[in-house]
Amino acid sequence: MSDEFISVATKEVNSDIESLENIYKLCSNDFDVFQNSSKLQKHTHKIKGLAPMMGKESLGDVSASLDDLFKKMIDGSHYDGIFDLLSQSILAMKKSMTVPNFDFSQINNKIKQL
Repeated sequence: MSDEFISVATKEVNSDIESLENIYKLCSNDFDVFQNSSKLQKHTHKIKGLAPMMGKESLGDVSASLDDLFKKMIDGSHYDGIFDLLSQSILAMKKSMTVPNFDFSQINNKIKQL
């Protein structure tokens, strides 16, 4: 991909991570995350598509896992611990934008345990 594409995609992904964080800040528990799942899913969906194209495959993978969870929540599923997991996920996503080859294995394992 071109440097220009990478630059634009990086801005988009950072913006979507910031939007996730802003929505998260409006939540105080698992139910609030459930209530905001459709808003959150819109951003994870965009990140899961863009991240791999800019060489951030693991960010794309974790975003895809979160996207699947949020889709299930939109359909009515509830997950105990999603509030705390989302906090950890957003922090990891932010770090992954500056740390090459960021390791999402702990986050991915926690998502799979839900």
